[in-house]
Amino acid sequence: MERSAVTGATGSIHGFPAALTSFVGRAGVVDEIAGQLSQYRLVTVTGPGGAGKTRLAGEVAKRVAGRFADGVWLAELAAVRDPAKVAAAVASALGIRELPAVAAAYALAQTLARRQLLLVLDNCEQVIDAAAELCGRLLLGADDVRVLATSREPLQIAGEARYRLAPLTLPDPDNPADPDGSEAVALFADRARRADASFALDGETAPVVARLVARLDGMPLAIELAAARVEALGVAQLLDRIDDRFILLEAGDRLAAARQRSLAATVEWSYRLLDERERRVFRAVSVFPGPFTLEGAEAVAGPGAGPTVLHLVDCSLLVPPRAGPDGRSRYVMLETLRAYGAGLLAEAGEGDAVAAALAGYAVRVAEDAMSGLMAGTSEVTAARRLDAESATMRQVLDWAMEHGGAVAPPLA
Repeated sequence: MERSAVTGATGSIHGFPAALTSFVGRAGVVDEIAGQLSQYRLVTVTGPGGAGKTRLAGEVAKRVAGRFADGVWLAELAAVRDPAKVAAAVASALGIRELPAVAAAYALAQTLARRQLLLVLDNCEQVIDAAAELCGRLLLGADDVRVLATSREPLQIAGEARYRLAPLTLPDPDNPADPDGSEAVALFADRARRADASFALDGETAPVVARLVARLDGMPLAIELAAARVEALGVAQLLDRIDDRFILLEAGDRLAAARQRSLAATVEWSYRLLDERERRVFRAVSVFPGPFTLEGAEAVAGPGAGPTVLHLVDCSLLVPPRAGPDGRSRYVMLETLRAYGAGLLAEAGEGDAVAAALAGYAVRVAEDAMSGLMAGTSEVTAARRLDAESATMRQVLDWAMEHGGAVAPPLA
């Protein structure tokens, strides 16, 4: 892929691939991150694979290049597997030659101490500890250097400001026929027209596209992969087949990195960075069809799962908790990640055990609500608790009917 130095307002941009498609949406996000870089010397943009972190970093680089006399430099770390080689990879990206008997990190810090630039470290997650250590050294030794990092999780070092990248905005679910203002729909329409010049967003296709991008969680990579199928399938068939998204969305840009050529490869990249306990908890909580509490996570993944759930939030595999109808904090797993987890549950032979544990949890929730009513809790409070768990209750009911009404207790 072509890479070049691009002249900004008064600075230059080095190492970024040429943008061959338009940047759709997120203008406000670019402004916000540019603002953070004026206040903080290290900003880390986090988000799940396929969220568009790399492309966003390129747009931010263009916006802020004029602030840095020595420009903006990209160092891609996705291909670095050995933590000991992170400093050398960054030095190479900046054109700093290795010297005999001189550590790359030392040479890098010494050189950057005399420069005023923004260093963009892209895809830090698989070498997160080494990337964090290097950033800490550079921030201490090079006063005029700022760092914009992209990663599925924060670096967690002093001085870091974090920006969690949200999915593209979706249409109003109550009015899908009017997708105006939806970044997700705008991206789909733009990429669909590249795949099929006859595609038009009109009264017939707009509601279908609105539902489709919602099913894809507003994630840019998934939307682009789906749009590439428009000519072969049309939007209605795309929506009908989206339950098989990992088969359907598997042929992306031939020149992209392997992890970005299919939806499955992108999710697998993040999953494989987890340790075995984290993988087991990820698989287990994918059984929830909607928002869930920490108590619910421990019911299906076992006692002590709480800290792992918090780490999955840090790793962008769970959405940070928000208060549900009952006021309790509830976590959400994006539909694409939930579908991937369900497949893993089946492969591991854990599906029935985890579903049974979920059923036991649902029974306990119902019993608690009934006990509360008998103890004088208001009907409104009990109804809110059950409403917050309604998706789980419906799924458990379906599961119990398939299994003859058998319900197991939560996992020990």
